[in-house]
Formats: sequence, structure tokens, C-alpha cells
Amino acid sequence: MPHTGLKPTRIDGPDVEVTDLTGGLAPAEWVFAAERARRSAHGFLLISGRGNVTLGEVTSAVAAPCVVWLPGGLGGQVRLEAGARGAMITVSEGALARVVPATAIAGPLREGIDHPLLGVPLDARAAGAIGSDLAALRQEVGDDLPGMREAVLSRLCLVLIAFWRLGGGGASPPQSSPRMLVQNFLQLVELNARRHWRVADYARTMGISTDRLNTAIRRATGVTPLELVHRRLLEDAEALLERSVLQVGEIADALGFRDAGYFSRFFSQRKGMSPGRFRQQLGLRRGGRDGSYAAWP
Repeated sequence: MPHTGLKPTRIDGPDVEVTDLTGGLAPAEWVFAAERARRSAHGFLLISGRGNVTLGEVTSAVAAPCVVWLPGGLGGQVRLEAGARGAMITVSEGALARVVPATAIAGPLREGIDHPLLGVPLDARAAGAIGSDLAALRQEVGDDLPGMREAVLSRLCLVLIAFWRLGGGGASPPQSSPRMLVQNFLQLVELNARRHWRVADYARTMGISTDRLNTAIRRATGVTPLELVHRRLLEDAEALLERSVLQVGEIADALGFRDAGYFSRFFSQRKGMSPGRFRQQLGLRRGGRDGSYAAWP
């Protein structure tokens, strides 16, 4: 449910709601509970301003111009800073089921809109095009002329195709940018590292070949996509070992490893010590700083 300092204008269509974000003086925040989100997907077009999106334990910064898409069934939070302008669209599952065209892109489009977009950058032309489609959708609802439902669904289809292209579907010019490709990959890693996706899974979701993904990531970072995924998992592992009281087996489970032994081998290969030894050394260092044996594990 929304909690916002903005004063948006809502216009309801056939299972579609468009909200104008008009640059209020206070921050705006929307919290979508997973059980309620199953019935609706939420998209944001940010024309100006900044904010962040939180999914689970991951928070991603977003900056205009960009789009955010949260599929149905995915709980999360969107927070925009004061002065942010743009539009929000909420679409029910029923509308999503009806709007996808019975053409060759139907399968990829359905799959694409099931994946989140977290602040994918836009150029001015793309932002203007999506903004025009949302404005036309609002106009159709406001006029309430014969055929309004069909017209709204047609406009909605254009918006969804634009979001799908930004997520890697089709041959979108913004997606062809190496910088955006790398950013989209890193966002997907934040969401799926603990699911232990293969590099091919990331490439398929982004609508590109595995070779192209490998090449782009190597050129931008000097390492492979798999290495970046492993680094993300290692960062999470170190944080849990340092800041939680979870046992090693529980940490392995939280990070998606099939068993504690596999997790220990993964960690030891990259840190040169076992998870238990790593935690022990952290305790020793803390004890040394505190100057007291009471601080030791």
C-alpha cells in the first residue's frame, strides 16, 4: 500500500491505475506486501529526482531518467526523494493476462514482465515515449469513450513492450549500450546470486547470448560474470559470519548452498581459511581492540 508525501492524481481504468508523481515537498514511499502484490504489478517512470528500491535485503539506488518494474508476487518498497516527478502504473494480473498480444513475442514478453527492473536508465527519447504512452492511457480513461477498455489495453501493451525491451527483450537501442548491459547484470546478481543462477540464466533473462555477456563484463570489470556472482556471495557470507549468530550450516542454507560442506569449500578456496576460522579471527581482532578476554568468542 502507498505511503506518500506526494499528492498524486489517480485515474482507474480496466484493472489499470495510473498515478502522476508531481514533485511533492516530502519524500514518497510505497510498500508492496508480497501476498497483495500477487494481484498486481507496479511500474515507475522517473522523469526527475532520485530514490531507492528495496527487494528483500537488497536496496538499489535509482536516479532519473529511469524505469522501475516490480512484477506481481514480488513484495518490496519504492522510496522517492522529495521533488521526484514521473508516473506510476499499477496493473492487475487479469489485465496482464489479457494485454499480451497473440504474436511471436507473446512468450518472451510474458517471461520478461515476470522479472524486475531496478532503475534501468533511459535516454530522453525513450523517457518521452513512455511518458506519452502513459499520458495517452490516462486520456483514454478520462474521456471514457466507446471502446475505452480496448484502447487502454492497447496503450498498456505499448508500455509493457517498452519495459520488456529495457529488460533485455527485443532489439532495444538502450539495451545495446555496454554500460546499461553491465548495470542490468549487476542488478540481476543482487536479486539472484543466492539462487545460484548460471551465467546462461543471466544471459537468457537479459535477452543476449552468453558470449556477449561474458565479453561485456570482462571488458568493463576485468573478470568474468561468474566471478562477480561469487564475489557477491562471498560478501554476503563475510557479513553473516561477522554480524550474525547463525551457525555455518544455517549461513550456507541462507546463501542457497546445497550443504554446509560445499559452502565451506567455496569460502575456503576464496579466503584461504574455513568459515569457522574466519569468524574466530574476527573475534580475536575484536577482543584485541576491546582489550578484554570477555570479548573473545
